[in-house]
Amino acid sequence: MANQYGALTDHFGLIGATGALYQKAVLVAASSTPVAKSVNRAQDLNGDNAAEAAAGQTAAGTLAEVSCTYALDQATVNLNTLELGELVAGTIARTLTAVTSNGAWPQITVTGLFNALTVVAPTGKLNKFSITDSITLTNAKRAQVLDFTVDAACRLTGSTYTASIETAEQANGVGVIVAHGLSGGVVTQSCELVAITDVAAWTPGGTWIETQAPGAGEPQAGWHTTSAAAEKLLARDAAA
Repeated sequence: MANQYGALTDHFGLIGATGALYQKAVLVAASSTPVAKSVNRAQDLNGDNAAEAAAGQTAAGTLAEVSCTYALDQATVNLNTLELGELVAGTIARTLTAVTSNGAWPQITVTGLFNALTVVAPTGKLNKFSITDSITLTNAKRAQVLDFTVDAACRLTGSTYTASIETAEQANGVGVIVAHGLSGGVVTQSCELVAITDVAAWTPGGTWIETQAPGAGEPQAGWHTTSAAAEKLLARDAAA
């Protein structure tokens, strides 16, 4: 029986020799889960289930939802070196989340599909959504600013940056998936703050739409805390 202790798979190839996180991060968690099928049942004249059939996978039955978490422990990385979409044929990255917090190494989690089927790009476009925000994360165990500033009256305790796209699938008449597609494109950022000498406040970068202004959590005999968020569009790459 093979040893299954500590066996991790870099599904997106980010820490390989040609990956954006090569010699910058270590893979700390990975998962691969086959896409679940749905079961349809037919009833007889008594209302009893008499037959059933499954649908919702590819003909090969190998489509899987995959996830990888990388900890930045050796260098800095700029998020604009990363991208979503069809990284290579059959592998689609559809969400990327970078998280920083006090006392923890920055982590980047990517989720998507493995063994996906044909993806056709729109005319003049690619199946890639490059991250364009120039945000550098460092290999330090602390909360880090993203594309925002924090008022001097408060302190940053955590931050999150998430880029996401949508995937779609086309099934044939018997429910077998025969093609995949990509669309959408949204980026969100958020922060957690603790008030020190005055109320907590932040200012997101100029291209962001603030979706949640700082509020105030007021625990008994404790520092006031808050969170804030903003978002903007993530554009699809144009063909060369």
